[in-house]
Amino acid sequence: MDNKNLSTSALQSLHNTDVTTWELPEGALARFGHGLRLDVEFSHDAAYFTVATKIGFWIYDTETLTPRALWGTDRGMMNVATFSHDSRWIATGDQDGILKVWDTQNGQCVARTDWGGTERRNVIRHVRFSPDDQFLAASGFGDSAVYAWHTELNAPIRNFKLEKPKLADYRKEGTSYDRYFPIAFSPNSNLFAYVSSPEAVTVSDINTSEEIAHLTGHTTPLHTLLFSPCGQYLASASLGSTVQIWDIQNESLSMTPKTYEGNRIRLAYTPDETLRVAEIYNDKVVIWDASRHVKLDTFNTVGNTDSKARFSNDGKKFAITCRNRKIQIWHEDDSTTKSFFSGYGSIPYSVAFMQDNKTLIGGNWGGTGKIFWDINKREVDRILPPSGKRSSSRRCMTLSPDDQLLAIDTGGNDIQIWNIESEVLVTELTGHKKDIYSLTFSPTGEYLVSGGTRDELYVWDIARWKKQHTLIGHTSSIEAIAFHPDGKQFVTSSRDGTALLWNVETGEQISPLPLPETLEDAFKYRGEPQEIERVMNGGNLQYKKYQHMQSIVFSPCGNWIAGGLGTWMADALINEIRLWDTETLETRMILLQPHGCIRPWALAFSPCGKHLASGAWWKWGLDKAPIHLWEMSTGENIHTFWGHASDVQDLAYSPDGKYLASGSYDGTVLLWDMKPFIDSN
Repeated sequence: MDNKNLSTSALQSLHNTDVTTWELPEGALARFGHGLRLDVEFSHDAAYFTVATKIGFWIYDTETLTPRALWGTDRGMMNVATFSHDSRWIATGDQDGILKVWDTQNGQCVARTDWGGTERRNVIRHVRFSPDDQFLAASGFGDSAVYAWHTELNAPIRNFKLEKPKLADYRKEGTSYDRYFPIAFSPNSNLFAYVSSPEAVTVSDINTSEEIAHLTGHTTPLHTLLFSPCGQYLASASLGSTVQIWDIQNESLSMTPKTYEGNRIRLAYTPDETLRVAEIYNDKVVIWDASRHVKLDTFNTVGNTDSKARFSNDGKKFAITCRNRKIQIWHEDDSTTKSFFSGYGSIPYSVAFMQDNKTLIGGNWGGTGKIFWDINKREVDRILPPSGKRSSSRRCMTLSPDDQLLAIDTGGNDIQIWNIESEVLVTELTGHKKDIYSLTFSPTGEYLVSGGTRDELYVWDIARWKKQHTLIGHTSSIEAIAFHPDGKQFVTSSRDGTALLWNVETGEQISPLPLPETLEDAFKYRGEPQEIERVMNGGNLQYKKYQHMQSIVFSPCGNWIAGGLGTWMADALINEIRLWDTETLETRMILLQPHGCIRPWALAFSPCGKHLASGAWWKWGLDKAPIHLWEMSTGENIHTFWGHASDVQDLAYSPDGKYLASGSYDGTVLLWDMKPFIDSN
């Protein structure tokens, strides 16, 4: 079929570019960000390309670089999205080990199978259609399978396993191991190549299972396999950027192995049998004719390169993602490269509203710039600071109460203070010895409190931009800081499992928040009856030493302190929200989480104080991570939002209470409509 006629009914109009409204979950008004990128691939004729993300997979028009569809949002977590050769189908593999086939004419999933089973590490890394589109192959950690998918997808016709693979083999220092256990079909669809050991390839006949060739010679694990158009040769690449070309019939090398200097490489054959290599560095890409070892082109990338990169089927186009939210397309006939602001970013670890109720700020993990979203226009207003170095560290932020200043950590041990209106760096605070985990301005605007690793906790005088107090009390990293509305007291929570109340003016510790192992009064628990009984009988005590509060907040009236407790142990049972009386510091209520809810570590009170929103992490077996809305007067869970494909990192209400923003590990911020809950009161 003509790919340019790819189902006008299934794809969005070229004029419908407001992607913030596409495929929204129930209750959401907008989605900011396209999701964390996991792969990029061209259609067979390169007219379209897919971007697989943690929220689903996108389809783009290559010529216009316009998004045309977002599918697979029911679960998301897409590792790969691959077109069939006639572009009628798209096969996807996700991090749950689910293999699906989508009809491009209507956008519907027409086949699926649980390829990974119950083995959590069996995520799908590669998906490939045979050239005649009759077979579909998938591979993951140590497994490869071939399906005759038109007749049956539940049972593979061929299954190949690698005995006891070791993940450590794929982590070689100084190299990129972004793909492993590659697979490939021959041009006539009869042969299938797969990794039979970390450094060896086996070629088998699909119909008879006969082994045609066993190819060895690589000294590091393979990450790429590719048949030549004539089917006589097989190109392979391994970690460390070494390329080999095999004559399959003779089981011998057809050329001397070549090692490239780049961090990683990608391969493609042109129709005239020329092997092309894209040699990827941190800030540039070199395109080679590998057969003649001739450099064809070099282009600089618009940012540090990411691991997601792919040639088109004919080797004439090359797509690469960069860590500054850009995707670049290289064209053989055009020395210039196209790039566009894609909206793909890192994890929005923190979210905050400005007082105008129209501006939402997202602070991304590993990115210096804080993104200011205009929620009415559904577009980025600015990024502050405009430029800066990236870091693998998470980056926290806090707004001054008058919205004039934005404090951010630098990804190291310094704090930058920016004037939002002028976009000028006001000052830089030094003093932390390790990474900073939490920052909070006082409601009066007089103080800034910062917490970091190794129990570092400081109070800064804003008028002089000097350190006023060094607070001693915690024995581990400071996870969260929250001020009482009057600005005189603040509370901190730590990885050591404690929460402490402080006097900001004197720097003195007022009191720890008590954490009794079990409450004697069962009426203070809220949750399912069997869960309350289990906890009352000491069911959580074996995990108490592992628990800590990742978040802690004051209610707007100042009468309540809420803390989200959980552990890093995946199957631990302590997942609760504690509510203290601010005056007496007595535990007033414990909200035991519903089944399947772990680490309720994102908390936000509504401005009216009647509701508490809590966001949890994703747990194996769920399609989405939950956001619960609790009625403070009763402790009842009055509503649950299901929208994020992965962990909810942070929550923030707009000052007027009409919106709730949630930042997630899936790489997006969702804007939720809270007006129905205001009207109901």
